[in-house]
Amino acid sequence: MSEIKKTFGIDSLYFFFETNENYDDLFLEILDQLEDLKAKFEKREIEFENRDLIISINEIQLSYLGKQEGFYWFKDSNEFFRIGFKDRYKNRGLNDIRVQLQGNGIYTVGINSIVELLKDLVKGCISDYMPVTRADLNCFVQYDLSFIKKDMFSTRKRKYSTINEIGDANSTQTIYVGKEPFKLRLYNKSLELKKSKKFEVMNEYFLNNGFDLEQTIFNIEFQMNRGHLKQFNINTIDDLFANAKSLFQSAMDDIRLLDIQSVSNERLINNKYQAETHPLWEEIKQEYDLKDFLQSALPLGRLKRKISIYDENKFEFEYISLLRKAYINNLTLDIDFLNELYFKAKESLKKTTTQKEMKKDYIEVIVIDEKTNLKENFRLLNSGELIKPLRTETVANLSDYELMVYLDKTSEKQHLSTRDNLIYTVAFNEAKKRNLLLDISSSEALK
Repeated sequence: MSEIKKTFGIDSLYFFFETNENYDDLFLEILDQLEDLKAKFEKREIEFENRDLIISINEIQLSYLGKQEGFYWFKDSNEFFRIGFKDRYKNRGLNDIRVQLQGNGIYTVGINSIVELLKDLVKGCISDYMPVTRADLNCFVQYDLSFIKKDMFSTRKRKYSTINEIGDANSTQTIYVGKEPFKLRLYNKSLELKKSKKFEVMNEYFLNNGFDLEQTIFNIEFQMNRGHLKQFNINTIDDLFANAKSLFQSAMDDIRLLDIQSVSNERLINNKYQAETHPLWEEIKQEYDLKDFLQSALPLGRLKRKISIYDENKFEFEYISLLRKAYINNLTLDIDFLNELYFKAKESLKKTTTQKEMKKDYIEVIVIDEKTNLKENFRLLNSGELIKPLRTETVANLSDYELMVYLDKTSEKQHLSTRDNLIYTVAFNEAKKRNLLLDISSSEALK
């Protein structure tokens, strides 16, 4: 065993709750809350987006993300998890409650804590059966693996042979090996965190585990979807936890990093599979263990307080923290400026940056060609400019709410033609880019 720092875990976890006969009441309560909230906004003529619709289940508040594949998706205020609910009488090939655990929760309060919180959230409506649909088993290692190139891997099975490499001539940033339902991602975690919202969360996690933030950290991560997990008779979360070590070790054998110094150049070209496994790869494989990772847990009572309802105390804490951040960064603040922001905030309740408002900035006009008498539709902007409208919808300009409505409409037509499919794909990618969707396909989510 070397002194190279490593920590093992589960980077992503997707699963279902199996529901019982009481689920209907919960689902109808969720729909009622959404409709009541929409009615309140509409009555006061306040524009709203999905994130403004906040429901409460068992004293836990959830923000609405939108509807996709028949599921109504929500997230908690700390973004520890995302959870979707569907009508149990529709799309019966799927379970009724889908869950994705987020890194914010996994690396702060622990997987077991979030699972217990979720079980409490929907208690009385579920059984003990929790089928897993995706798990990303990983190892963070304090070692610069940028020397690795894609030809340094060997794979046991033909379907794992897809290998992509991102980087330059001197160093590798990311390597993907394989494809769903089983693939390896190896990437520079330090580099990724520089542009990640999880920067503070992950840095705290690494410091607590003895990592040096000044040195490079890489992530070795195996994504395993339902199809792959079932080959190992892993159906539930409990199955996954009990067999994670053997599952990870099998993955390290299936996709093997070679020690290219162990064979001649000629043999490396003609039959690289005879090369020995890289010592670090073998070391990580032998040491992988989730015992410490799964022991990280926060008592349910404390966890509930951590994601408590947004009230005056929480607002005061956030407001003071925001002001402190402004002063630390030498921003000029005074009472007049803060008052101006206050009135801007109030005024924003009556305005929107959605497509609806943008449509008010022009007048529809018809232009008739004197020679051909052909009519064309144009838009006369407030600036006096006359433009011809595009027939396509610019999804980037849509609000979250409008985008999800548009996505639902296009999903119904996506199979009609190639163009309809392209329109749906553009909308889907935009929604995914905004983190409005879970990265769970219908195929991997089947019972």
